Amino acid sequence: MTPFLELSPLLRSFFALWALLLFLVGAGSALLAALNRRRLSAVLSAVLLLPVYFFWQVIFDFSLFGNGEKLSDVSRVAVGYPSLMWLAVFAALTALTVLLFVYCIRYDRNHITPGTIKTFLDRVPCGICCFRENGRVLFSNVCMNELCVSVTGEPLMNGNHYKDTVGNGVLTVNGKVWRFTCREMSSDGGRLYELIASDVTSEYTKTRALERDKEELSKLNEAMEEYILNIDDTVRRREILEAKVNIHDEMNRLMLSSTAVKSDDAAEFDRIFSLWEQNALLLCMEAEKTANTRLSDIERLAAALKISLILRDPLPAALNDRQRELFCSVAKEATVNAVKHARAKELIISFSEEENGVFCFFANDGMPPEKEIRFSGGLANLSDLASKQNAVLSVKNEEHFTLSLFFENQPNG
Repeated sequence: MTPFLELSPLLRSFFALWALLLFLVGAGSALLAALNRRRLSAVLSAVLLLPVYFFWQVIFDFSLFGNGEKLSDVSRVAVGYPSLMWLAVFAALTALTVLLFVYCIRYDRNHITPGTIKTFLDRVPCGICCFRENGRVLFSNVCMNELCVSVTGEPLMNGNHYKDTVGNGVLTVNGKVWRFTCREMSSDGGRLYELIASDVTSEYTKTRALERDKEELSKLNEAMEEYILNIDDTVRRREILEAKVNIHDEMNRLMLSSTAVKSDDAAEFDRIFSLWEQNALLLCMEAEKTANTRLSDIERLAAALKISLILRDPLPAALNDRQRELFCSVAKEATVNAVKHARAKELIISFSEEENGVFCFFANDGMPPEKEIRFSGGLANLSDLASKQNAVLSVKNEEHFTLSLFFENQPNG
């Protein structure tokens, strides 16, 4: 058999290149296994590097010094072995190195490793950054790095500085809306901080659209309420107009009847005069008909609930129709609440006209409430209606529980 030292320089160079390639592949396997925290694979790959490097160094020494005195004894013995044995050893080393390399590649592709986690987090559409209490960044994905450069103009080097800049808030960066949230974690006896940047552009746009729709709906509701009130006023005016037309027609008939009656017919004169008197009374009472009807409704409600209703003052003339409607609604609610919650026997309604407006007071003699009064249900709805008329609904819980309604004077014109 031909010993290795008698091979041609070309064949010896081939073995040298073979050893170099095996060394590079083995080093790659060891590095990949170390990154994936596969200690056994990393150790085996490192062990295989030793014989590969040994044979490469032997070939290098023999090419440099030949078979002279400077060649070490170990190298002289190694090159003296048959070339077939060298080929067999290289083949075995190649098989082991390739198997380890393929195993490391397959493991990296089929298992969750730090590398796959980094690759995945770089692909998510949100920014992620983990850093220690002193600000040292342990991990940050591509999205967070780009956001940091856009916000601060510098790369992400200190987590604390970046957290103080963005805070727990919402920022607009490069045309998108990002929400930053930071939470504290414990790991290995120390504290870690996780900063997350979420793209909320779509949610922000939809929220703004919902707010605009809500404002438009609120305006539409106000317009509808105004329209309903106008319908009530229109119907009321129409009824009053019809009543006045009937009275006017009756007056014309009476005028014709008065001119047609004979001067010596005293009984007919008495009858005509009585009709004149009745129509005059109807005409005078028509203006107060609506207000009296509303007050009579409140009195009937009080009678049904067996509570005494005391109206100390007449209804102020300064109140318009809408204000009187609101006053009657509040009076009904005060009557019901006085019986339901306070078990009152008497409800006193009084008024106070002042320079800036009119006060309406509803006081009952029932049990005062034990807790703080918060408007809910009917009172909450009445408070909303009052605010739309520049009126204020409030309560006082002193000697007697008093519900007050204040109408502010409206400016002229």
